[in-house]
Formats: sequence, C-alpha cells, structure tokens
Amino acid sequence: MEILIGLLSFLAVVFNTVFWCIFLLTIAVLKLLIPIESWKRLCTKLIINIGECWIFCNGAWIKFLHKPKWDVEGFEALDSSKWYLSVANHQSWADIFILQEITNRNIPMLKFFMKHVLIWVPIIGLAWWALDMPFLKRYSKEELQKNPELRGEDVKAMEKSFERYSRYPVSIFSFAEGTRFSEQKKITQPSHYENLLNPKSGGIGLTLTTMPYIKLLLDFSIYYESNRRSFWDFLCGRMSNVKVRVREIEIPENLLGKTYENDTVFREELKEWLENIWLEKDNYLRELSK
Repeated sequence: MEILIGLLSFLAVVFNTVFWCIFLLTIAVLKLLIPIESWKRLCTKLIINIGECWIFCNGAWIKFLHKPKWDVEGFEALDSSKWYLSVANHQSWADIFILQEITNRNIPMLKFFMKHVLIWVPIIGLAWWALDMPFLKRYSKEELQKNPELRGEDVKAMEKSFERYSRYPVSIFSFAEGTRFSEQKKITQPSHYENLLNPKSGGIGLTLTTMPYIKLLLDFSIYYESNRRSFWDFLCGRMSNVKVRVREIEIPENLLGKTYENDTVFREELKEWLENIWLEKDNYLRELSK
C-alpha cells in the first residue's frame, strides 16, 4: 500500500508541477519581453498567485494521500504585509513541501536561496526562476585565489536579485545549515549540537546587508517522529507526523545597517546570535525526542 501511495504521490508532484509551470513560464517570458514597469508589477502579482496555487495543490494531494498530522504552533501573530528573513533546520526534501504549505498565504511567499546549478534541473529549475527565487553562485577560496576578479561577484548578484524584492513583501528563506542533517555529517563537521548541524551566517549576513528594510526573523523548528526521511519515504507517507514551531524574532539593532563582507565585528556578532538561536532550537528538538 505504501508503494502505491508513493507512486501516486510522485505522479501528483510531476503533474502538478508541469501544469502550473506552463502558466508560470508563459507569464515570466511575457514579463521579460515587455519592459514596462506597471506591466512587470502585474506579471509579478500573477506569478505569485500561480505559485500559491501550485503550493495549494501540492498541499491538497498530500492531505488526500498521506492524511498528515502536522502540529504547527506560532503562526498567530504573523503578517502577510511584512518582509521576513526565515531560517529552519534541514533534514529532508519534505521540509520544503511542509514549509510552503504551512506558510502559503499566511506570510509572503518563501524565496529560497538556490544554488545556481539548480536552475538547470528540468522543469523545476525554470519554475524556481519564474518565481524569482535568488540563484546564487558562491566561489571557493581556491577559485578566488585563481581569479581575484570574482571577489564580490556573489554580493553583486545578490544585490541585483534582491533589488526587486523591495517592491513587494517577501520572505527570504535560508536552510542555514547548508545541507540536510545526518549523523555522519554531524561527526564530520564536527557539530556543536545534538540534533543539528552548525549554522552558516553568510547568506543571512548578505541578506541583512542588501535588504536593510528586513527587521524580523522567522525561525522554523521541524521535528519528524519518523527516522526514515528520504524523499521516497515522504512520498510514501512515512513522514506524516510532524511538529513545527514558528518563532518571530526581532533582529537586534546592532545587526542592522552593516556590511557583512567588510565588517569583522558584525560577522562575529551575527554568528553568535545565530548560534544562540540554534542552541534553543536544539534544546526544543531534544525535548521532543525524549
């Protein structure tokens, strides 16, 4: 029965994505072809509405096939007219489906940091592009040593990407750990936490630098009762019991209006602040796992 549910879920993901992508890409292309600001604003609204319909339909097949039990707390005071910076722990591809479903039309659409290479993923990469997700290409120390002219290019790309976000509320989202959690990764790092990997502050710091109007952080803590967390496990409905805690945290004044790349003090203060949030998150997950 689980395998049948998995196959039906896979077909639902593919069909739903292809269907809505037709509309997304059509409007995205029209937005590019007609360089009139009022037209672009209209297209942006239409694209967001289509994206919300896509997310709604994903939620519909999940509810129908999986009968999930999602215990969500903390959405009472959130506002769809505000800009947010959002973070969460990362354990599975299922995180994205859950986060999109519980936030859909409750706050501005989540804009996930995407690795630049993901834009080439068939269909879904174009969908993320049409939805104005920030595609970022980070350079390693070795690449910067060989090509010093690349230094700062990631910041310029982010500034260009984020410039349009000042026109309408968004929720910039980062899986601050940078990768999905596993016991092996926790040992390799090594992690300072029991249930988490070490958070990285780079993306968050660059967001605060390039989007100074963001004053609030949304912290999502995701806990699965199941230890089986592959994407196939999710499609089969084995990850349906989930607890999510949402906290709205005011970003401290000393972290606003700073430049991440050139301010060592700011980087250290941001790192300490984020690590304290991660410590509270780890304690919360530890209590649930007892």
